[in-house]
Amino acid sequence: MEGLWLCLFILAAFLGPAAPQETMKAELWAQPPAPTMYHQLMLICEVTGDRGPQEFLWEKQGSPVPLQKGPDSILLIPSFNTTHVGTYTCTVTSTQGRAVATYTLWTNDLTSSVFVFPQESQTAHVQVTLELQLPLNNFTVCLRSFTDLTRPYSLFSYASKKQSNEILLFKPKPGQYELVVGNKPLVFTVPISLGESEHICFSWESSTGIVGFWFNGKPWPRKGLQKGYTVGVPAYIVLGQDQDSFGGGFDAQQSFVGEISSVYMWDTGISNLGVRSAMYDSPDQTPIFGWRNFPYKIVGEVYLKP
Repeated sequence: MEGLWLCLFILAAFLGPAAPQETMKAELWAQPPAPTMYHQLMLICEVTGDRGPQEFLWEKQGSPVPLQKGPDSILLIPSFNTTHVGTYTCTVTSTQGRAVATYTLWTNDLTSSVFVFPQESQTAHVQVTLELQLPLNNFTVCLRSFTDLTRPYSLFSYASKKQSNEILLFKPKPGQYELVVGNKPLVFTVPISLGESEHICFSWESSTGIVGFWFNGKPWPRKGLQKGYTVGVPAYIVLGQDQDSFGGGFDAQQSFVGEISSVYMWDTGISNLGVRSAMYDSPDQTPIFGWRNFPYKIVGEVYLKP
């Protein structure tokens, strides 16, 4: 009899309630996490709690038809732009059940805004937070400024740990713009236009040292500077101050007061058409960073205003 009870006990242990199955869940996320305008972006729908065959239905809020349906857990956006901003839904179905995840894509589009630097300061600036990974043998920088300053001031400062003046866009006085590459300056003379906004672009290539300069969309005669030089990394990039050390060493007497907008940087040269496109925030080539998706951090008294 005792043997019978032992057998029944063992059988009950085997036939007892099964461990609860893990609930199927879905999580939706973007790669890279911060989308860059005109670059590839992936939305990834990750499923846990189910290893069987799955079907993924991709939808966007406001779209009358599904974007994609099938076994692919990735929605690829080859060239991200403002039309892709919105809320996306991934619905996963399998023999085990159904799971839903949502994700909202956004962009840091500043095309209708300006940075306002209201007063002279030894600290106030805008830091470009994008981390550059590779040294530069070519670059182009474009921006628009609006000020009534007549003293010297800095617009754009790129420092590395070895050289505080890797790239500097500086205005020593009305009617002059100065480009510094590797601590070597080059000056361009322009018409004096106090009370009007000014759009400038500088391009530089290491192989020839040739510098291009455009003032309000018009090209100036090209000059030469720092042939064979390489702009170093890591970079610390700021607007409105001149760095005398990596991320610091600011001088209030060289600080910018006024408005800065439409800032773009490329690791290539630029055409006359490209300059005109940048003037109207519609660049025809993909920038390292630009005003339609500007990675920034405000330090001190600087304001973002429409």
